[in-house]
This record gives sequence, structure tokens and C-alpha cells, in this order.
Amino acid sequence: MHVRTYLLLGLLVVMGFILWFRNDGVIAQEAVKQKTEAVADKVEKKAEQTEKAEGKNDLVKDKVEAKTDAKGKPVVEQVGEASWYGKDFHGKKTASGEAFNQNDKTAAHPTLPLGTEATVTNLETGKSVDVEINDRGPYTKGRDIDLSKEAAKEIGMKEDGAVPVKIEAKVPPPGDGKDAK
Repeated sequence: MHVRTYLLLGLLVVMGFILWFRNDGVIAQEAVKQKTEAVADKVEKKAEQTEKAEGKNDLVKDKVEAKTDAKGKPVVEQVGEASWYGKDFHGKKTASGEAFNQNDKTAAHPTLPLGTEATVTNLETGKSVDVEINDRGPYTKGRDIDLSKEAAKEIGMKEDGAVPVKIEAKVPPPGDGKDAK
């Protein structure tokens, strides 16, 4: 074979790999989008139940939707109420199996997959904190997320109440095992 034939075959092989990797990436992106939409549906159903239980504690109209963040990544955005938990639970086992540390930036959410990274913004102060969902809860009527003491402090929450928040959750990719609980 001529050198040009080898070059042409090599080019075809390289192009095949590029197309294969590109398609694999597109398929993976679609899977993440589908998982994000499924999680958003689950979060929305729970938020609807919570909204009904809020009564006079309703600080903001609850809302949930699957969106795309500034970097083009799919996220679940939830508007609702946050409270915090601390010393009474410090050292106790969380739903993820680790010990709760009130000084870490973590949170409890009823439906987001454990291991989800989320940004929680206090809608009154505009302050935000990045947390990891490592527990289930809250178990107080009308609350959508429980923040650790440290996370609550960072967004300016007072110790005896709740605040309206926006939660932007980056759902872990499918198959990473973090959505088992």
C-alpha cells in the first residue's frame, strides 16, 4: 500500500474514535438530563405535600424545576423554606452512614439523592452556601431542607427559625450509586 493509503486509513480511524467519544458524551449528557428531570419530579411531589402543611409558616411559594445552570449543566432548582439542626444530632449517624457534624456544611433533604452537591441561597440576605446532602429530613412540617449549624450560620439564619431559600442541586450522574437511599 502507498503512504497516502495508510494516512487515509489512519485519518479514518481517528475520525471514528472522535465520533464515538462525541456520541458517548452526548449519550451521557442525555442520561444526566433525564435523571435530573426524574429527580425534579420527585422533589416537586414532596414539595407539594410540604406546601400544604406549611399553613402560617409559609414564607415563600414553593417551586421546583429542572434547569440549566450558567455552565450549561442540568440542576434541580427548588424554592422553599429552610431550617437548621445542630447539637442535638451532633455525632449521630446520618442517612448516608457518616456521623453528623454540625460544623460541616451539610444538609438533610427528603428526596434529593444522597451525595448531591447543592448551593442554598437565603432569599432574605442573598447569602449562599455550598452543601452536600448527606441526610434525610427535615421532619418539621413545612420545611424543605435542614441545614447544619455551620451552613445556616453562613447564610445568616437565626437560631430559632426558618428562612425562604433557593436550592440549586447538581444531581450526581446516573450509576454512581449515590441515589440508592
